[in-house]
Amino acid sequence: MDLQSQAQSIAQLAAYTDELSLKDISPKYRRESAQRLQAFHTFLQGQPPSAYMGKRFLALLRDSGYQPASVEAYYNAIKPFLEFIGIPFKVRLKKERPLPAYHSVDQLNTILAIIASRNDRWAKVKERDTLIFLLLAFTGMRISELASLRLCDISNGFIYVRRGKGAKDRAIPLSKRLVKPLKSYIRNNGLAYSDNLFAIKKKELYNIVKKYALAAGIDDLSPHGLRHFFATFLVEKGASLRAVQELLGHARIQTTAIYLDVAPQHLRVSINLLDKVVSRSKSRSRGANSYTYPWKRRGTSLGIERKGAPSGSKSKRERPSLPPPTSHPLRASPNTGSSVEAAIAASDFLRRKNEPNEG
Repeated sequence: MDLQSQAQSIAQLAAYTDELSLKDISPKYRRESAQRLQAFHTFLQGQPPSAYMGKRFLALLRDSGYQPASVEAYYNAIKPFLEFIGIPFKVRLKKERPLPAYHSVDQLNTILAIIASRNDRWAKVKERDTLIFLLLAFTGMRISELASLRLCDISNGFIYVRRGKGAKDRAIPLSKRLVKPLKSYIRNNGLAYSDNLFAIKKKELYNIVKKYALAAGIDDLSPHGLRHFFATFLVEKGASLRAVQELLGHARIQTTAIYLDVAPQHLRVSINLLDKVVSRSKSRSRGANSYTYPWKRRGTSLGIERKGAPSGSKSKRERPSLPPPTSHPLRASPNTGSSVEAAIAASDFLRRKNEPNEG
């Protein structure tokens, strides 16, 4: 690639970075996008950017062991850049959505007990560390939101999150479990109305949570894991998905719906329907031996009672009798071939029989 083409590529990247600075996006997103684009530019090694090179770069990341979420983040940074310089770019990526780790109330209580049992030279931070865990577990705040929380953001029984993710505000009702520890912490530390609740940075908050979690033997718990604990616990207790979405500050309810899979209590109601069917079948089978099919009942045949026999009668079925004799002349069968002669002979026989015997 000649110097002119290389200069053009650098100018395109600079122009797009300028465009990013004008967009209404968070400084963090702008900074991360610029870093990922710089990595893509280094990969090009002077070659012009293209859709083919974009695919090769993503394939290299995947083959190097990058997680699918990280590959997707690089794709989301490269795609608008290529389209900015007139190159359509669309790649189907395999998206993995692993379920958040499940943590129980017992695990949280174990950590709180470890904090309370400290008696070393740092035991004075027990009150602060306890409150950090309680706030993360009972509000679902992100670690950045907790780090920027001020005393003036707590009032009228609510915690007001200012400019959370996506620059959105939200209100979280204050749990009764938090009232007493908050009042004690504020009083003992002499906080002013505009002071930050915790005068520590995000990194230190993260390290505090990880340290106690590891001490309790829970290696997969982080500040964000306590946010998952908050959401999972609410879903388990029957809170509506819409309410949990608002409390967490999710833009889409599909993001919140993942907690239905972590705590699938709503599926138990459906399975209980099967249990009812099975129990009903058992009750029917217990009476099956005493059940008599209709066509086997006495006095019935194929479910139809015999006429002239009382229900439950023990009498045997009688053989039907022949019809009584008639005084009418017998008629020969039409197939005899001599119907007239037979009729005359029968008439003479009956006449002689009915005449009085004169002898």
